[in-house]
Amino acid sequence: MAIEAKLKLNQLDEKSEQIAEAIKTCQQSNEHLMVTIVAGYTATKLIETRKIPDALELLHTHLETVLKINYPPVTSRYYSLLSQAYFLNNESTKADSYAHLSLEMSVSLGNNESTLEAYYILFQIAEARGDHQLALDYHKKYAAADKAYLDDVKTKHLAFQLAQHQATEQKNQIDLLDKQNKLLRVEQQLATTEAENNRLFISLLISIITLLGFWAYKSWKTQQRLKQLAEYDALTKVYNRGHFTQLAEDALKYCASSDIQLSCILFDLDRFKQINDNYGHGCGDWVLKQVAQVCQAQGRKNDIFARLGGEEFCMILPSCDIQTALKLAESCRVAISQINTADSGYDFCITASLGVTDANLSGYSLDKLTADADTAMYQSKRNGRNRVTVFSPQGEQMSLDALSSAHL
Repeated sequence: MAIEAKLKLNQLDEKSEQIAEAIKTCQQSNEHLMVTIVAGYTATKLIETRKIPDALELLHTHLETVLKINYPPVTSRYYSLLSQAYFLNNESTKADSYAHLSLEMSVSLGNNESTLEAYYILFQIAEARGDHQLALDYHKKYAAADKAYLDDVKTKHLAFQLAQHQATEQKNQIDLLDKQNKLLRVEQQLATTEAENNRLFISLLISIITLLGFWAYKSWKTQQRLKQLAEYDALTKVYNRGHFTQLAEDALKYCASSDIQLSCILFDLDRFKQINDNYGHGCGDWVLKQVAQVCQAQGRKNDIFARLGGEEFCMILPSCDIQTALKLAESCRVAISQINTADSGYDFCITASLGVTDANLSGYSLDKLTADADTAMYQSKRNGRNRVTVFSPQGEQMSLDALSSAHL
């Protein structure tokens, strides 16, 4: 299901390692049916991208296994895919044969995509041959099957929506009953209160007013504090420098007092001024937003990620050793370099130079951590940009393997 979803969302292609790993896992578990299903999804992707010879080879590779398993939905699907592939390969006779086989196999399956695709292929073949009456018959069957299939989909969707509405209605009814119970309790309390003397009532009223005043004061203080805190950078929607400093200082104090590891990544976009000069500041803003999004996606929920200003970003990573921080920095570097700039209206490359350090190397001072990470970052720029450098007091760049050996 994961492979199917990612293929349909264009998050994978036919050469993705995840597909190979899925097939390998199923083969090791003797789940041959699952192997054919995953192969079917892959063949569908190949047909969509017009890689017909590859699709035919893949389908025929698994067809014998499909026929041995004899599971009608999968068999019908394979016949339908073979029909599509041969039709696109201008082999109408084979396409016609496999389309009929698909229809025969899907008789007991009800409305499904294989039936639709088979009728549509037969319609196209008949039309290409000039047999307009046969083409019309197949098109009518295709239209009827398409309507029935859509009706089934709509019915399932309606059932799901109905179940959601029923669940919401039941929740609302429970909430209503709960409110009614609370109201009854309040009425009972009021009846008891009315029997008390005026002194008790006045005392209660004073207590309520005092309590309301206290909460109003706390609410006002909270609003004032929230108003003063400009937590997020308006452009990139990540923390700004001021709020980052506050959060980072708190994290550093906690990690220092609890002897917890902490790392820092600081990076700067390479030749960002050229992007602004060549494509305009609007394009530069687009780049900053994209970089923030892809880097935020690489990190963890408790990481503190901020834009310090201009094209400079920083991450504070609580409970993270230097090896893990270096891997995260490399993931960010790769993600930045893979940003597709087509949506900006221009074609150019985005890269970043990153510096990494941790509390073992730089201590638990925010200024020292960022200064050392900044030193490592400029070492990356001096060494050719688009790379990650770990801070070293001797000024030497350290690789992940060398760093692991040093810690061992």
